[in-house]
Amino acid sequence: MKKIILLFLLSLSITLQSKEVVVEVPGMVCQMCVYGMKKHFKSAVKDSEKDIIVDLEKKTVLVKLSKTISDDDIKKRVKDAGYEAGKITWKETKK
Repeated sequence: MKKIILLFLLSLSITLQSKEVVVEVPGMVCQMCVYGMKKHFKSAVKDSEKDIIVDLEKKTVLVKLSKTISDDDIKKRVKDAGYEAGKITWKETKK
């Protein structure tokens, strides 16, 4: 019984929290940059239009993740889009 309750509480906490990551990408300057970021992060989010926010002025990409990925995976996705990732900042959010 204790295991069932523990599993329930664990699953509840997972549904109440999601991960967001902000990645600094200094080289981004145009809409093709936006397209590249959305293309390379789309498999890690539910909706690439809503969950990947590219700010060309601040040179950042905010990704609202639907699955867990590592810093190395983030750096690889940014590199595959043709850029070098700068600072990576993780945020926990409540749903």
